[in-house]
Amino acid sequence: MLQGRGDERATNVSVSGPPGAAGPVFLELGPRPDEKGQLVRPGAREAYPPDVHARLAADAAEIIARYGETSAAPEARSALLPLLHLVQAEDGYLTPAGIEFCATRLGLTGAEVTAVATFYSMYRRNPTGDYHVGVCTNSLCAIMGGDAIAAALEEHLGVGDGDTTGDGKITLERIECNAACDFAPVVMVNWEFFDNQTPDSARALVDGLAAGDEVTPTRGAPLCTFRETARILAGFPDTRPGALEAGGGAAGPTVVGLRIARELGMAAPVAAPLPEPAASPDETDRPLADAAQEPATSPTTLSPVLSRYWDDPRSWTLDTYRRHDGYRALDKALRMDPDQVIGTVKDSGLRGRGGAGFPTGTKWGFIPQTKEGGGPATKPHFLVVNADESEPGTCKDMPLILATPHALVEGVIIAAYAIRSSRAFIYLRGEVVPVLRRLQAAVAEAYDAGYLGRDILGSGYDLELVVHAGAGAYICGEETALLDSLEGRRGQPRLRPPFPAVAGLYASPTVVNNVESIASVPPIILRGPQWFRSMGSVESPGFTLYSLSGHVARPGQYEAPLGITLRELLEYSGGVREGHSLKFWTPGGSSTPLFTADHLDVPLDYEHVATAGSMLGTKALQIFDETTCVVRAVLRWTEFYEHESCGKCTPCREGTYWLVQILERLEAGNGTEADLEKLLDISDSILGKSFCALGDGAASPIMSSIKHFRDEYLAHFELGRCPFDPDRSTLDDAGDCSQVARNNTARGHI
Repeated sequence: MLQGRGDERATNVSVSGPPGAAGPVFLELGPRPDEKGQLVRPGAREAYPPDVHARLAADAAEIIARYGETSAAPEARSALLPLLHLVQAEDGYLTPAGIEFCATRLGLTGAEVTAVATFYSMYRRNPTGDYHVGVCTNSLCAIMGGDAIAAALEEHLGVGDGDTTGDGKITLERIECNAACDFAPVVMVNWEFFDNQTPDSARALVDGLAAGDEVTPTRGAPLCTFRETARILAGFPDTRPGALEAGGGAAGPTVVGLRIARELGMAAPVAAPLPEPAASPDETDRPLADAAQEPATSPTTLSPVLSRYWDDPRSWTLDTYRRHDGYRALDKALRMDPDQVIGTVKDSGLRGRGGAGFPTGTKWGFIPQTKEGGGPATKPHFLVVNADESEPGTCKDMPLILATPHALVEGVIIAAYAIRSSRAFIYLRGEVVPVLRRLQAAVAEAYDAGYLGRDILGSGYDLELVVHAGAGAYICGEETALLDSLEGRRGQPRLRPPFPAVAGLYASPTVVNNVESIASVPPIILRGPQWFRSMGSVESPGFTLYSLSGHVARPGQYEAPLGITLRELLEYSGGVREGHSLKFWTPGGSSTPLFTADHLDVPLDYEHVATAGSMLGTKALQIFDETTCVVRAVLRWTEFYEHESCGKCTPCREGTYWLVQILERLEAGNGTEADLEKLLDISDSILGKSFCALGDGAASPIMSSIKHFRDEYLAHFELGRCPFDPDRSTLDDAGDCSQVARNNTARGHI
């Protein structure tokens, strides 16, 4: 037998027939239908009873109507992901009955539906307990205690990864990053947050679930069952009394930067500075790059703009948003010509906050507003917000939506108006139900207040906005993969050109923007581009959210002008945890080359970080101290990229697999020095040669970690084991300031 990789995408191939015998050779491809992980299982429902079918059909019609007027409309296939959530809500996992129901509703084959369903990790292929308990074991959570928590729960419950307890109550699974790194280690129950967990607290949590106690998440509503959660993901709001209010306002790490700014008397400018005296001819002749501001010699101040009222007890509501100038920018924008709105955003210099840093106004300007030969454009325009925040370490967009969803909604309306779009979508990752709950409520409030729908604020402008929950696939953060997913397909990147501005969603001109990018638009429209440019540098202007997580005293969100340094942010946050020192860190999430203590003074903007050899990315600053094994961290990130590879291109699909094999051998102490050269060789074969940037993200931490910590790699096989004690890097380690910070937060202190 030729054994496959051993994961859910593996194919087992066996050859039947005696050696040397003539005749046919039979190949058995894949696990048998009765093996774990298949959609056809003994006892699985083959068809729905008439009453269940009728109830689901009514719900399905409502779902399909969000995307197309009828199931025959080409846009109707976009309803496939929510329909799969719907049938999962019925059965607790995907059954042949559910697959056939979705196929019939959309005019697809069962094979087409199955091909999509098996691509996404949130669709269960086995019966799932009332409570799906997911332990984050991506690098940061794992190192801070996630691995220990997962092992403790597996022993305590007597089940393995992905298994369900005998009473059918709890399904335990090791999961990937859930955009809550500043609350690490994190456990998710039915995709609700349980923050800063330890093995003891996690055992108490599952004991409460097993006993039927009322268990309340750290952030979110009292738990409902796994099936009830799937219905929320299908787009049906949680109508339980108090569900929105549960969990209160933003939690400690989310508002830590805001509170520190207030303590220090720091704030964003309230108006644009007065014009400076005219420059001399010599100065005006300088190229823009040369005219960029040099790193400031005085400390950079925090500048809360998006986060300025996140600590309001009801920050997510429309009333609170209006008290803080909410929807004033929309009123102003609707009185402007759409091209003038685009020009204002261009003049501000706002760059995309999702990783690439592409100028937002320029992207909007790519949308063709007229057809060739004149006249209005014949194809509809679409705006899609990329809220699929899944990059390990990245945790800024989810707290933004959770705290102030109306900031995003207002930005969506302005952006859609600017590009002359009448339909917009927010593609939100599915694993964050508390965020989905509040976003759904904010959109409903906006409709009721006349900010969405027909004739917005009497302007004659119409806009429909759909919140679309994903189903667990990191690759859908790539904009063209996201568009394929939104169209009800497997989330795989498209060949470009054509670019989305020409042929995006439904082959029509489309703008795809990040959450923070869109939420930054209303302040720019309201206060003007010069106000925005008064912060940051010439080429990287404005404010942004920096997410500190890991071995730092006060992890959380820190809003500051672009160009602040990590040294300054660590001073504000209390530094690396007491008694420890900085070893390495990521400037923009796990896909960016690592930095060390030598890079503390690199200005965190697009140009300076690139010059120093990395990327600003999502400004996800994961901090690791000297107790951390860099090989362990890089292995875990590489396992993530191997798991999340869509499989479309050979360099990424095959390369990430072999990177994991070699890193596992090295981390266990069984490697050789030749393995390091092989790692670099494979990484070089992936970097810049894969279909999308996922391959680059897998190679970057490997290549940079060997550059900075080659001796540490060598020490593993010289000693025959990992030289680090994993317990020393966890949240439970004595003297850990993260534990102190958590206790202080509970008492109302920073």
